[in-house]
Amino acid sequence: MRIRSAIAGRIRWDVPQLRQRPRYAAAVEMAIERHPGIVSVEATPSTGRLLVHYKKPQTAATLTDIVIAALARPPLDVATYRTRLETKHNPAHGPEHGHHGHDHEHSRDQGDADLAGGMRNLVLGGSVLLGFFIKRLISGPGPLAASPVLFGISAAATILSGYPFLRDALRSASRGKLTTDTLVSSATVASIVMRESVTALVVIWLINLGEYLQALVLRRTRHAISALLSLDDEKVWLVVGTTEVEQPLASVRAGDLIAVYAGQRIPVDGDIEAGVATINEAPITGESMPVLKNPGDRIFAGTVLLAGEIRVRAQRVGADTVVGRLIHRVEEAQELRAPMETIGERFAARFVPFSFLLSIGVFAATRDLNRALTMLLIACPCAAGMATPTAVSAAIGNGARRGILIKGGTHLEAAAELDAVVFDKTGTLTAGIPSVDMVKSFDDDYSADQVLSLAANGELHSQHPLALAIVRHARDREIEIPLHDECEIFVGRGMRADWQGNEILVGSKALLTSFDVAIAADPQHAYNEHAARGETIMYVAHQRKLIGMIGVHTRLRPECDAALAALRGLGVKHLMMLTGDEEEAARAVAQSVGLHDWRAQLTPEEKHQVIHRLKAEGHRVAMVGDGINDAPALALANVGIAMGTSGSDVAIEAADIALASDNLTGVAATMRLSRRTIRVIRQNYGAALAVNAGGIVVGALGAINPFIAAALHNLSTLLVIFNSARLIGYDPEAENV
Repeated sequence: MRIRSAIAGRIRWDVPQLRQRPRYAAAVEMAIERHPGIVSVEATPSTGRLLVHYKKPQTAATLTDIVIAALARPPLDVATYRTRLETKHNPAHGPEHGHHGHDHEHSRDQGDADLAGGMRNLVLGGSVLLGFFIKRLISGPGPLAASPVLFGISAAATILSGYPFLRDALRSASRGKLTTDTLVSSATVASIVMRESVTALVVIWLINLGEYLQALVLRRTRHAISALLSLDDEKVWLVVGTTEVEQPLASVRAGDLIAVYAGQRIPVDGDIEAGVATINEAPITGESMPVLKNPGDRIFAGTVLLAGEIRVRAQRVGADTVVGRLIHRVEEAQELRAPMETIGERFAARFVPFSFLLSIGVFAATRDLNRALTMLLIACPCAAGMATPTAVSAAIGNGARRGILIKGGTHLEAAAELDAVVFDKTGTLTAGIPSVDMVKSFDDDYSADQVLSLAANGELHSQHPLALAIVRHARDREIEIPLHDECEIFVGRGMRADWQGNEILVGSKALLTSFDVAIAADPQHAYNEHAARGETIMYVAHQRKLIGMIGVHTRLRPECDAALAALRGLGVKHLMMLTGDEEEAARAVAQSVGLHDWRAQLTPEEKHQVIHRLKAEGHRVAMVGDGINDAPALALANVGIAMGTSGSDVAIEAADIALASDNLTGVAATMRLSRRTIRVIRQNYGAALAVNAGGIVVGALGAINPFIAAALHNLSTLLVIFNSARLIGYDPEAENV
């Protein structure tokens, strides 16, 4: 357990033991709420987060003690557990919005339970209605109310199949709230009191049908993400010496050697040590074409080996893999709702009292109870309350399948309004691990190989693409790389390492200048010559003396031109590149991709300032980056976009969206998906309000009965659900506008 953030009056913890344990989470909430000074507690089992609002005199230390005690000994009142769970953590029966309240904390098991329960209610109500229909065919029409037995059967079936609505209506009433469940339950009870139990049963059956269809559609959305989770129980072949031993995936650790064969899924993130394979990376990147992988190439958990056999050295396992991190990002998305989503929820909450008043007014004017019941059903704002959350869920599921991981509806909505996109250079506009083109010595006491060896020593534990290129080049040349004693990263400038009492500096001119290392005219001339070719130059100094430099060539991503053209086609008027590299290298890249606005030799703080200035000018800004030095700018931008598989953990954490495909066209695809989602949400609101308004008019005139009102209620709900479901299959890559 660790504190994730703390401000006056609020603390948020990461609590891993809460994950996927909703009953335990509810118990922990109850235990903490009992203490004085606690304002509110929210435990989120899908993300393992605990949020506590408090008032003085509580302190962070005492609150942490309270939380630890609650985690160790949660209360064991099972009945209270169940009540709290069903009202707080059940997405199909949320406390605020009734039976259509939408809570994204919908685990796979809970979703299957909702489907099973919905089917039971459908079968129960449908069986009784079918029996009455057969009786009518055999015996002819007759009032069921005249038969106490038949009336009792229909009333009992109504209460049993409608129990979730009745139960939640009572709970809401006990808290002084009116929900859509209250509307449905009131109409149902009134029908039974009027001895119109068949009317009540038909209404409940139709609404249960809508609930069941909704659950089916939402399960399709969840499956887009849950397919990524199916590695959990797999076995793997662990290479031990010259033998292979079958082991549970959970027992694998970083550094282990794994054998993978055709038809198997890759269980870890790692590097191929032996073998050649064709791999389907679609589960992670969304790319449908198989990719050929050779020794030294990085591969990712969740992808599928189509042909060949390989041995993989595990670098990341479990939750630390790309797929594990991406799943975590999607789970986090469930906490961040779009502004449009809260608008719909507020409308639904405020419309419910109006529906009651409207029904009472119609009854007072007409003395027709059937017409009043009709108004209760037709004025139910369920569809309006679902207009945004169903669309956002479908869009996030769509993005997950295509390697676009969106952390929440608020970021999805913001992406629709972007008019400026800022790119980092290294690892963003350029691709893969760069290659070393030149190693030059400026000191007769050091050969080029010695310069390379010392540089690799300094960069050994850095994950920056330039550092990886130097280390790989040294290993390819079979040059010994001594292990440094300690190292220090100067973000955006380079590295300093201590080795056996010797200081090694590897980085930019700014780094050497800050350590008072002189750069003579000849090295400066060589620097200018190579930088003009587009190489990124790093100086190497030993014991505060310049001994050489290394030139690294970075390859532009092949999709750069297409990605930038797509953004311009979407109306993005301001495209910019920011980099910590020297001006010559930055200019070469900017000219190659047609970017006229670029800045070089920037520190992370200066990148942050550029984003701040753009926002102050009124731009809606996206920052696209992959490194630690991009994190401040990613966090400040209206939408931060991290390159998911190559990006640093810090960058991905700071960003709002991660592109698992490492393909820049994903930026435009995200904007298209966002804009299509906003369009669908508006269509949903239009359909919901049109059905509500039209139904209210014809219902007030007595032109429809409660049966038709229930059918129209379901129609508007299903229109919203299936319109949102279209986003699941939407292909943002296939659309040009």
